[in-house]
Amino acid sequence: RHVEKHLYASFAVLGVPVSIKTDNGPAYASAQFQRLCNLWGIRHDTGIPHNPTRQAIVERAHQA
Repeated sequence: RHVEKHLYASFAVLGVPVSIKTDNGPAYASAQFQRLCNLWGIRHDTGIPHNPTRQAIVERAHQA
């Protein structure tokens, strides 16, 4: 629920993205998050499990 709330706030400021890249955390693997992506037409890309090098790229982008 927190993820959805933050995404809606982001959409209001930045617009709706074409895609969102996340880790494989439970908040992003939930049916609720998938419904949100489907509702807004957002492609959901995830990192490769057990691949910390690739995931580090995603985490670095979050810090920017």
